[in-house]
Amino acid sequence: MKKGLLKLVAFSFLVVSLASCAKAPQAEIDAANVSIEAAKTAGADRYAPESFNAASEALKTSLTAVEEQNSKFALFRNYDASKTTLASVATLSTKAVEETTAKKAALKAEVTQSITDLTALIVADKELLAKAPKGKEGKAALEAIGQEIAVVETVNTEVTAGVANNEDILTLSDKIKPAVEKAKAINTELTDVIAKKGKK
Repeated sequence: MKKGLLKLVAFSFLVVSLASCAKAPQAEIDAANVSIEAAKTAGADRYAPESFNAASEALKTSLTAVEEQNSKFALFRNYDASKTTLASVATLSTKAVEETTAKKAALKAEVTQSITDLTALIVADKELLAKAPKGKEGKAALEAIGQEIAVVETVNTEVTAGVANNEDILTLSDKIKPAVEKAKAINTELTDVIAKKGKK
C-alpha cells in the first residue's frame, strides 16, 4: 500500500515537473514584442538605430533560444536564459525610445535655428542680388540666382510650416540643411561678384 502511494506521489511529481519545465515563456515573448513595436512606433528605428537594433537582436536571440529548448525533451527544458534575454528587450526598447525623444528635441532645436539662419541669409542674398552688376553677360546669371533664392525661400517656408505642424523632424532637418548650404553659396558668389566690380 505504501509502495503504491509512493509510486503515485512520484508519478504526480514527475507530471508536475514535466508540465512546469515544458512551458515556454509566451507572456515574456509577447511583452518583448510589444516593447519592440512601441519603440518602432516612436521612430526608434530611425532616430536611435543602434539601440533599436540591439533590442531587436536580443529578441531574435531569445526566440532562437526558446526554439532550441522547445526541441528538447520536456523534462530537460530550461527557459531561464531566454527569460533573462527577453527581459532585456524591454530595457533596450525603453532606452531606444528615450534616445529617440532626446534626438527629436535636439533636431527640433537645430531646425529652428536653421530656419532663423536661413531667413537672415535669404534677406542678405536678396540685398546682394540687388547690388550685383547687371551687365549684358551678368543679367542671365543674376536671373538664375534669383530663381535659386526663390527655391531656397520656398524650402524655408515649407520647413517652418512643418515644424509648426509637428511633422517628422528628421525629414525636415534633411530638407533644410542643403537649403542653408545653397543660401551660403549664393551669398559667397554674390559677394565675390560685387567685390570684383568694386576693384574694376
